[in-house]
Amino acid sequence: MVFKGAYIDESRNPSERMSVSLLPVNNEDNMDNTSEPKRKRHIEAWLERVNYDIETAEAMYKTGRYLYVIFIAQQAIEKAIKAIIAAKGKVVPFEHNLRRLLNTALTENLKDFPDGWWTKIDFLSQYYLNARYKEDILELQEKITSEVAKEFLFFTKEVSSSYK
Repeated sequence: MVFKGAYIDESRNPSERMSVSLLPVNNEDNMDNTSEPKRKRHIEAWLERVNYDIETAEAMYKTGRYLYVIFIAQQAIEKAIKAIIAAKGKVVPFEHNLRRLLNTALTENLKDFPDGWWTKIDFLSQYYLNARYKEDILELQEKITSEVAKEFLFFTKEVSSSYK
């Protein structure tokens, strides 16, 4: 279903249809089934969203909403990885776990992914889930200091620029 340019994936369970995306979300409309110009537009769209998310994370940092710096950092890296997957002509999976996405994106280049980044990638994936679903948001906020948020904001910029 299309609503003002947004795609709703009707192939999914009705309870999961709430996500709306301007980006391809099913095999029929995904990267490996599109023309080169359309594929490039999809990649550009992913990268535009990465930049938007980084700007949003910076805004959250300035206002002291450090938990959301982490949440948006995960989103930015997820989209950067999905741009890599799309650029390789692979189907972009409906997945949020950064490690699994990296395994899809960098199958031949995993050795090029710095060892020190894996811990941060796993932390972002876990915090993303907790920020979305954990009931005690105050507990989550306590653990994310200004320094932690700043470190992950820098990390997000570093990862994103490495794979653009």
